[in-house]
Amino acid sequence: MATNGNPVSVVGQSIYKNTLKGPRVTLRFVRSLWSHYGRRTSVGEWGHGLNVGSASGDIELQYVTKEIATSIRDETTQISTRAYIIHSARTMHTLARNAFLVGALFTVVLLSACGGAGGDTANTTAADTTAHTLYHGGDIVTMEGDSGSTVEAVVVAADRIVYTGALAGARKAYPTASMHDLKGATLMPGLIEQHLHPLLGALFLTMPAIAPEAWETPEHTWPAATSAEDYLAKLKASFAAHTDTGSVYWTWGYHSYFHGKLDRRALDALSATVPIGVWHRSCHEFIVNTAFLKHFGIDAAAVAKAPKEARAQIDLAKGHFFENGAMMYLLPLIQSEFAGEATMRRGLALMMKQLHRKGITAYNEPGAVMDASLARLYAEVLGGADVPLFSSFLVEGNTLFMTKGDSALPAAERMLGQLPREGKVRFLPGHIKFLADGAIISQLMQMKGGYLDGHHGEWMLKPEYLDPATKLFWDKGYQLHIHVNGDLGLEEVLNAITQRMQENPRKDHRTVIVHFANSTDEQVKRASELGCIISANPYYVTGFADKYCQIGLGCERSNAMVRLGPAEDLGMHISLHSDLPMGPADPLYLAWCAVTRTTHEGHVVRPDLAVSRHTALRAITIEAAYSWRMEEELGSIKAGKKANFTVLEKNPYRVSIAELKDIPVQATVFEGRLFPVAH
Repeated sequence: MATNGNPVSVVGQSIYKNTLKGPRVTLRFVRSLWSHYGRRTSVGEWGHGLNVGSASGDIELQYVTKEIATSIRDETTQISTRAYIIHSARTMHTLARNAFLVGALFTVVLLSACGGAGGDTANTTAADTTAHTLYHGGDIVTMEGDSGSTVEAVVVAADRIVYTGALAGARKAYPTASMHDLKGATLMPGLIEQHLHPLLGALFLTMPAIAPEAWETPEHTWPAATSAEDYLAKLKASFAAHTDTGSVYWTWGYHSYFHGKLDRRALDALSATVPIGVWHRSCHEFIVNTAFLKHFGIDAAAVAKAPKEARAQIDLAKGHFFENGAMMYLLPLIQSEFAGEATMRRGLALMMKQLHRKGITAYNEPGAVMDASLARLYAEVLGGADVPLFSSFLVEGNTLFMTKGDSALPAAERMLGQLPREGKVRFLPGHIKFLADGAIISQLMQMKGGYLDGHHGEWMLKPEYLDPATKLFWDKGYQLHIHVNGDLGLEEVLNAITQRMQENPRKDHRTVIVHFANSTDEQVKRASELGCIISANPYYVTGFADKYCQIGLGCERSNAMVRLGPAEDLGMHISLHSDLPMGPADPLYLAWCAVTRTTHEGHVVRPDLAVSRHTALRAITIEAAYSWRMEEELGSIKAGKKANFTVLEKNPYRVSIAELKDIPVQATVFEGRLFPVAH
């Protein structure tokens, strides 16, 4: 690299050359560089210089930035270019390798500069010719600082936020910025769906929904089926419209507690020749007819070859496949027809439209099982230029561990290679999803007190597997995400994490308790003490508390589902998710569910277990990002972060709680681009 004496070049070249000698040598050079150039150059130039170095070699950014941060804090009293540092750092090198650089420099400059949270962050470097957009004219809720904190203006350059603060300061710092007047609307950080399933969501959107509640999709409004008679009438009418008799008729949404018993014999009465596949409301079960079994070559001899964990959860006489019987055995057999490429392309396009309507700018699928063809499909469809969403995936660990044992770890690493680890569609490295017990919507979770009607729950990963499976990935530094719905299931999960912490303590492991359906106050306290965090589905209360009060759980337990209030009191990190299609992928609606604990029938159950409005809104923004270890990228409006926003007609802090779920979404901004929502 040629040196022209410019401080930027000198800084970059010196760091590049000397970092190869190790971090201690690097520190000495950084100290000498700051001593020589520190008072004669802008912080923005230091940002550029660091990136010249980092772009040229594999430097130890953590050591470098810590030292420069200390120097700046000690020797600078007024810095007005903090946004410029972040913008230059982010645009000159890869996001992943510069994440620590940006966070460290921004934190220190924030401490050094005048003003605190919500203060002006101006770019005063005249040489910067980047195009900027200035948002103003409405409430800009940052999710930084106190509850409902707002600023007057936000400035975006390319895909990054470069300024937050006063409008006058923004105009002065960016006089040529394009002005975007919000006209009284509210700008929020882009809403985040912490947990949904694009494969399941896409498929659900392509088939008739006959469910206990009404569903609105981009193509249909499906009315609720509220009784056995109503369900059968809607099933017959829908089946009558299925004209391709050589293909499988699929439908989703059946639930025995609402719709009565349904089995192979009942479906045979509907048709002896057309294959029928009824996909349970939980997505963890299928009920099929005889023609379906013949169509896919499933008989007793075939089932006998299935893994024992799957065989135990198949009732061939009833045409019933549940939990591992559905996930491990049936799905691979039917995938080519159930989730064919044409169906998936159509369904994914519908799902993207649905998510955009609800203001979602990022989501994650925890528990992806992916092959090369599905990875290619996701990359093509979800990664399209006009898709305003960040899609990320975590590897599913149950199947890997039960089929590969200790070889599950390298198998997980190979699966991670199916998608990039950066960009719009990616695997998140260092994360793994396990499923402990069965689905709550099927009432197959493991409960300490059993069930009132005498049925029993199911394990998806038995306790004797849960311990070694979590140990395998924990000891390699993975963040665990564990699906668990019953209080007995949660007890086993907490036992496993206790064992992990005793054997190999980790300070910031962020193990995610996923769904968090049933628990006790003692378990919440224990989870907090262990350092676990929560991602809950508050729709369980809204959609199922009344019915489970009558069947299975009884009112005391059903009304206490999703016990978030005590978790909030303990200061636990809480995010919310829909688990689409388990609940509607609608973050504001989920926040309303968590705050009000109101059922479809209008009952408010255990309001003492509700969370505050602020915690609920954090749970669909910054806390969701935190659960993915992406809080430095997403979830709040702060200089240096991605320019992902949701534009709402009203400020969710200023409406009544009843209105929270109904605030219209006007648009989203994804990586700096505006995407209006068509209603």
